[in-house]
Amino acid sequence: MAFYRRLNNRFMQMKMRTKLILFFVPLITIPSFITGYISYQASTNIIVDNAREGIEEIVRKNNTVTDIFFKHIEERTIALISDPDLFALFNRPRPQSDLELVQMDRKASAILNQYFGQDQDLYTAQLVTSYFSFGSGSGPYTTTSPFVSVSHEGFVRSSVYKEVLERQGSLVWIPTYDLTRAYNQSQLYEMDPKLRLVFSGARLINSSPIMDGVSYTWPRTVERPVLLINFKEDFYSKLVEQSLTIDDTYFYVVSKDGLIVTHPDVSRLGALDPNGWFKTEFASDYGTSLVKENGSDVLIGYDTSKVTGWVTVAVVPYKQLIRNMPTVRYMDLVAGAAMTVLAIFIAFMISDWLTKPIKRLLVAIQLTGSGDFNTKITDHSQFEFHILIKKFNQMNGRIQELIKENYESRLREKEAEIMALNLQLNPHFLYNTLNIMNWMAIDRDDKEMSKMIVSLSTMLQFTVNNKQEIVTLRDDLDWLRSYTHIMENRYSGVFTVVYDVDGLPGECKVPKLFLQPIVENAIIHGFEAQGDGGIIRITGSSDGKRLRFMVSDNGKGMSAPQVDSLLAPERTRGIGIQNVAKRIGLLYGDSGKLDVTSVESEGTVVEVTIPLRR
Repeated sequence: MAFYRRLNNRFMQMKMRTKLILFFVPLITIPSFITGYISYQASTNIIVDNAREGIEEIVRKNNTVTDIFFKHIEERTIALISDPDLFALFNRPRPQSDLELVQMDRKASAILNQYFGQDQDLYTAQLVTSYFSFGSGSGPYTTTSPFVSVSHEGFVRSSVYKEVLERQGSLVWIPTYDLTRAYNQSQLYEMDPKLRLVFSGARLINSSPIMDGVSYTWPRTVERPVLLINFKEDFYSKLVEQSLTIDDTYFYVVSKDGLIVTHPDVSRLGALDPNGWFKTEFASDYGTSLVKENGSDVLIGYDTSKVTGWVTVAVVPYKQLIRNMPTVRYMDLVAGAAMTVLAIFIAFMISDWLTKPIKRLLVAIQLTGSGDFNTKITDHSQFEFHILIKKFNQMNGRIQELIKENYESRLREKEAEIMALNLQLNPHFLYNTLNIMNWMAIDRDDKEMSKMIVSLSTMLQFTVNNKQEIVTLRDDLDWLRSYTHIMENRYSGVFTVVYDVDGLPGECKVPKLFLQPIVENAIIHGFEAQGDGGIIRITGSSDGKRLRFMVSDNGKGMSAPQVDSLLAPERTRGIGIQNVAKRIGLLYGDSGKLDVTSVESEGTVVEVTIPLRR
């Protein structure tokens, strides 16, 4: 927090132009870099999406080709089951001499050549029994040399043979394995791996040809041979050579159990796939995934064979997909740098344009601060600065006027002080004079005159000594009683004043002399043509929150238009009431009010309501 405060204080102390530059540069450059980053990511995603589609299409096309081939192989194995020559060849007791075996081998080779001899992609095709492997000669059904014949002793003891028997005549596809070790042919262990690493298709042959409309089957005493078709591991590589258009891309085939059928790394053939993708990625029959291989990102596309059930996988290094993207990134960086330079230039231009009026204003303020109030700024600014400069010029002009007024006011104050010194003697002189008049009235036994003089003296003291706008209700009512006493004697017999204000809190605050103008208006205008019998009633009440006063008279009253115009500012009649209404409005706002109701020939009621304040 302390570091943030220091940073904030330092920023606040910077010049306006520096702040604008610091604001505009990020404002322009940050969106530029963000746009570049988004563009880079979008381009990368497009490339990867296109690669996904392309790789998936290639893998599925390759699988379609291999499925067509394997389907033809499967169809030929089915056709072989119905072959009459094969049925006749094995529909006999087991051969007892080598000559018989050789003769059978030649016939078996001819039959196999008939079905598989034209397929250049086959490595070997043999019919294997517990007593001999038929088709082990160098017949024309194979073009591969040297030819590796499967040992019949090793075969019948192998897991391949067991799996074939379990499938009871269905075609079984065996992932890549070392046939010399699978069939215990130790004399061939050192042979070239390309000749001993094969994957196979095998089927137990239950021959059932139809001859002359009759279906035949071998008796139980005839041992069913196993058709074993071997393919070299490089069978797949021949198909995909033309598909590899991206550097470091490779294909491999893996069984659903994770055994590798074909792979560029020969050491992995027949082994469990170390990537483990067969467990996590091949839930569907085909698709693509972005995964890790040896810590690096790779894109894989896969498709499952409908014949073998094996999965063909294409592996593309992610970095090869985006190998051209560094150029795009470099171009984005160059564009970002150019935008930064442009942003700095624009920031300087805009900040100079915006701060120039402020600089002129600062110079003018400094001159004003030094006492030169005649300073005026030439106004050529835009709207906001136009108002600011206009107000500054007006302020300087107003300051000059105030200085002049202040000077003149001080002169008047001096004159007033001198007059006040003179007037301080006047109230004392008046009090003494009224006191002398009071004693003269007492000497003459004129009690009414004495009371009037005392009332006048009381009013004079209250008016002179009390300079406050707000006074206590008690003092104001005392003054009002003195006033009405004098007026009752002045208009002797014309009216009387009745007070009903008992119970009101005398210490509460009210506007000074707020009832006197109302009473005066009733005396002057209400009873101007009346000879006697007039009554002015002054009543007051309180509900704990408000004070309510009513001044009513039984004078001549007013018409409705006269009541409406009573408080109008342009009217001269009722000017005292207008003054009271204004004072109440200024002091209390909407909480105070003055209402007038009147009936001609019956009288007038003025009601004043103000908040109760102590």
